[in-house]
Amino acid sequence: MSTSSNRFRALAPLAAVLAVVAAGVALGAATAGARTNVNAVAYRLTATLTPGQVVPAISAPASAAGHFHGILFRSGIGAARVAALAGCKVVVAPKRSGLPTRINCGGSVAVLPGAAGQWRLVWRLSYSGLSGPATGAAIHIAPVGHSAAPLTKICAPCAPISHGSMSVTADQATALTNNSAYVDVSTAAHPDGEIRGQIVRSTVGFQLGR
Repeated sequence: MSTSSNRFRALAPLAAVLAVVAAGVALGAATAGARTNVNAVAYRLTATLTPGQVVPAISAPASAAGHFHGILFRSGIGAARVAALAGCKVVVAPKRSGLPTRINCGGSVAVLPGAAGQWRLVWRLSYSGLSGPATGAAIHIAPVGHSAAPLTKICAPCAPISHGSMSVTADQATALTNNSAYVDVSTAAHPDGEIRGQIVRSTVGFQLGR
C-alpha cells in the first residue's frame, strides 16, 4: 500500500472528529442566538406559610398554616402556550359564546391574552387554623428574615381559599422568581402578619421563537 494511502487512513478519523466538533459549535451558536429571542416564559411559584417565618416573631396558634401557589408568565403569547409552559389547563369557551379563552392553574383562573409583553401573576391562597378571620394578605419584596411594606394586597378580607390574577412589572417579576419576595396573611390579632412564607420558584418553562 502506498504512503499516501496510509496517510489518508490516518487523517480520516481526525477529519471526522473535526467535523463533529464543527457541527457542535455551529449548533451551540445557533442555540445561543435563539435564546436571545425567547418570547414565551412561565414560572410556577409556591410558598408555605407558617407563624415561625413572621418577622418580628409573634405568638400565634401552632395550627396556623397556609399555602400560596402561583403562575407567573409573560402574556401576549397565547393561552395554549402559557398553559403548556406552566402545566395548566386551557378552558375553551363554547363556540359563538363570545367568552374569552382562559387557563386554570390549580384552581386559579386567568383570562387570556393580556397585553403583549406584560407580566401577569395568577395566584391561589389557602389557609387554616388562624386566630381569627383573615383580614388581608399581601406580597412583600424582602429576603428571608427581613420584612418590608406591602408591595400589593392580593385580598382583603380573604376567604379560606382565595384566588385571582394581577399584572406585575418586570422588576417585580424578577423579585418573585429569585426568592426575594414573600406573602403573608394578617388577622385582627396580628395586623402585620400571622403567617408568612417565602415565595420560591419551583419550575420554569420557556418557548423559543414564535
